[in-house]
Amino acid sequence: MRKLLYIAVLLALASCRGDEDTRFFAPEAGFGNASYTVASSGGEAVLDVVLSRPAPRPFTLEVAVSGSLTEGVQYKLDSHSAEVAAGAAGATFRVQLFDDEIWDELSWLDFMIVPGTLYTVVPEDRSTARLNVTKSITLPVLSLEAPSETVETNPYLAETLHFAVSSKKASASSLEVLLKFGSLVPGTDYLINGRAESSVVIPAGELSAGFELNILKKDLSGLDRHESLAIEQRKGVYVVSGDKGTADVHLSDPLVDFSRFLRTAALNGGSGYQVRQAVLGPDGEWYGNTNTDMGASSEGSNYLRNFRNMFQHPSFGCLANASNSQMFRLSELFPNYLYPNPVAILDYGNDQGHREFTPADSLMRFVLDRGESAKGAIYLEKPRTFTACIGSYAAWQADVTGGKAWVVDSKANGGDILSSTNPAITGRISVTLHRLEGRFDFTDSDCPVRLRAWLSSDSDKFLEGIDESKFAVTSEDGLYRLEYKLWPR
Repeated sequence: MRKLLYIAVLLALASCRGDEDTRFFAPEAGFGNASYTVASSGGEAVLDVVLSRPAPRPFTLEVAVSGSLTEGVQYKLDSHSAEVAAGAAGATFRVQLFDDEIWDELSWLDFMIVPGTLYTVVPEDRSTARLNVTKSITLPVLSLEAPSETVETNPYLAETLHFAVSSKKASASSLEVLLKFGSLVPGTDYLINGRAESSVVIPAGELSAGFELNILKKDLSGLDRHESLAIEQRKGVYVVSGDKGTADVHLSDPLVDFSRFLRTAALNGGSGYQVRQAVLGPDGEWYGNTNTDMGASSEGSNYLRNFRNMFQHPSFGCLANASNSQMFRLSELFPNYLYPNPVAILDYGNDQGHREFTPADSLMRFVLDRGESAKGAIYLEKPRTFTACIGSYAAWQADVTGGKAWVVDSKANGGDILSSTNPAITGRISVTLHRLEGRFDFTDSDCPVRLRAWLSSDSDKFLEGIDESKFAVTSEDGLYRLEYKLWPR
């Protein structure tokens, strides 16, 4: 009985003894200080991370870094992670500072402990720390002042942009500031204050100097590029503000979508699209409905050209004009050179409705307004001259061996009347387009394109006998101005 009681006591004591506690308690990690301050000339800074209890197991502790300094240029962090051994009370992170590349009197880096699985982070308990980097700067600190965060310009317009360089303190002597404009070349792509140089001078005793950036004209349809205008460093002369030393310049010449204007294909399989033309009358009304065939000068081009719409005429068996398809309705400006006048404009066609002047390539340059996709201005890159042949209308229409004279001539010259030596052709007349001002709005179906054209001619018949009730002609500096509207057929 006594032996059984002894065994029962032993069992009872064994049941009261606690098991060994094997639970894992992750330590909390926090910076030793909420902020650290170091001079850049010191070359380095050390930040310490402290654990709430020694590490029960080895683990890797990581930090994320952000701030006003550029890693790899102005500072270097030995590592963004630290290996913590079992039993260790914390870790350190070493920052190497490049004094020559730090240009502000006060810079900073923000450190944040990245949460892990073998340690915890309490957001309100020093999970972040700021490293303040100070520098005693005796040289002028320069900034670049731009009119906007991103400056927009179309190189085709050769605009002048206004900037300034400024200093935090005035210099006792004049200060030459060097500038660099991305990959662009001074004298080829731009000028500074009208010079093919890249420098600006801040006068002695002054805090700033404004300057003009003259963008030189470039005809680059579809251009879309950003370039950085920046103050270049001059060690020992001045330092450049780390966040205000550059300006973003957007060079943009977006492609124009002509699809709403070039809508109906030319007749008889000819080149281009049919576009109607009306001329402004003295009463403010639009007159006429003459066609011209137009199209883009090339794929991806912001230029339009007009075409001479010729086709193989089935009745005559030669190349002939499909219809009157000339820009600016030029034949109508010579009524005294139209049938039944004995001397008339001659061309490959059976009547005066098929008489044309030569076409012109790259005739009109379209430029979108900033921020617009269907509205803008139209320019003339250079004067264009249009030519027509004149001669005896009766001889041109006469029956000769092989058919009518113009038919035989077209066959002989492959439809190129300017190559003709036919005796019926006794001369040529020309009209020169000197200036062009225009606007386009492809959202306006009634008047998508409006043009003012300044013209001259080598012929004394130009504008002679026109219907002055339908053509508002203004004389300016020896040129004649007419106004047109164009819309798709």
